[in-house]
Amino acid sequence: MHKGTVTEWTLFMVVAMAAVQMVAQQDDVPILRPKTLQAKPTVSTLLVTCDLACNWALDGEEKGRIDAGGSAKAKHEIGQYTVFAATEDGLDKTWQLVKIVEKQQTVVAIELRPVREARLKVARQAANKELTEETAQERAAREQTTQLQELRDHAAERLKWGLELVKMMRYDQASPLLQKACDGGEMEGCAILGALYYSGNGVAQDYAEAKLLYQKGCNGGVMEGCSGLGVLYDHGQGVTEDNALSLSFFQKACNGGDMSSCRIAGYFYYNGHGVVQGYDPARSLYRKACDGGEMEACDALGVLYQDGHGVARDHASARLFYKKACEGGDEKGCTHLRKLR
Repeated sequence: MHKGTVTEWTLFMVVAMAAVQMVAQQDDVPILRPKTLQAKPTVSTLLVTCDLACNWALDGEEKGRIDAGGSAKAKHEIGQYTVFAATEDGLDKTWQLVKIVEKQQTVVAIELRPVREARLKVARQAANKELTEETAQERAAREQTTQLQELRDHAAERLKWGLELVKMMRYDQASPLLQKACDGGEMEGCAILGALYYSGNGVAQDYAEAKLLYQKGCNGGVMEGCSGLGVLYDHGQGVTEDNALSLSFFQKACNGGDMSSCRIAGYFYYNGHGVVQGYDPARSLYRKACDGGEMEACDALGVLYQDGHGVARDHASARLFYKKACEGGDEKGCTHLRKLR
């Protein structure tokens, strides 16, 4: 073998070994792969209220103390959870299963007072079993008094939470709270619950039950109850149709400050619906409603002045009322204003 050939062969071997080492080093370098992105969990707010001072936990995790009538918030993923609460002395406890099914606030109302009352009742009965001389009727009356007192003590709180749930359109959760508020003497709870029975929101539609609740609210000074009775008697829903009686309920609600009822009562007089037609009382009721913010009543006043019903025909006054109705968001007022020449 010639010397030049040996040198070329040696150089070839050195280059080959270097290439092998480079490949080996590359094999030792870790291969980077993109991380898999995980979907962020959907988080909802849980609002827990407690009628007595309590300590509470969620799925076994202690969350702290809630004052009587107070509330606490916690953020959790959608799912099913167990809410536990106990009075500070630890004698009264309750569990509640809650399902968080959508990304918005879920309200859990914890009531420990009935648990405490039940425990104390059992203790009293055990202690006085051989000594008591109460008759069954007397015991029932005493227990009823205790229950009524409990309802009165928490009626305002239950009404507050019931109205909040109605605003959130959680009618099935609102109806039992409104029922307890009504039973406890909060007449607004009766009227609002009557509206739920009228519409069938959160409860089975029942005009007869709506009528009873509206009547209770109306008798208690809640004008929404009176106007609700006006609607029932006007349409004959759950009662015999009686337009004159319907008008009397709308007038009562109007006198109590319900401006929409003033407008409806004005409509009755304007059209002779259940009453002798009278433009003067219609105008008076429309004016009261319009001044009270009922824009449809402002538009109705414009019609009276444009057509000269009960007043001298006056397009300038009609224009003023149409403009007020239109600026207040009433589309009919805008249409009438455009057409008025």
